[in-house]
Order: sequence, then C-alpha cells, then structure tokens
Amino acid sequence: MVQGRKTSLRIRLTLADRQTLLAWQREGTIPAGQRRRGRIVLFLADGVSIAQIARTVGISRRNIYKLTGCEF
Repeated sequence: MVQGRKTSLRIRLTLADRQTLLAWQREGTIPAGQRRRGRIVLFLADGVSIAQIARTVGISRRNIYKLTGCEF
C-alpha cells in the first residue's frame, strides 16, 4: 500500500521506457547508480511516495529529487 504524502512529481513512462528500466534492474553490467536511478523512476511512475521510495532505496528524500533532476 502506498503511504505518505502525495507528491506533485509525476512521471509517465512509455511501455518501451518501462521495459528498459526493468531490464536495467536485471542487468549486471549497468553501474549501480544508474540502476538505482531507474528503480526510483519506476517507483515514481507507479505513484509511490517520495518518503517510501527513500526508505526502500536507502537514501534521503532530498537525494531522490536530485537524482531525478527535479527541484523542490
């Protein structure tokens, strides 16, 4: 269940984009930072709150915004 405040940050992915990001999660040669960014984008596209993503991924909310290129 999605918990936390709703964020105004919305990401819509095409099917091809989603498949690419999911492939990154399985690929062993993708750098860890890129894989983490892909995971964050997938969570955002699924409507997961920033706070929940931060807890799941293990980084601060502020870094979620930085990694996605969004400002507060």
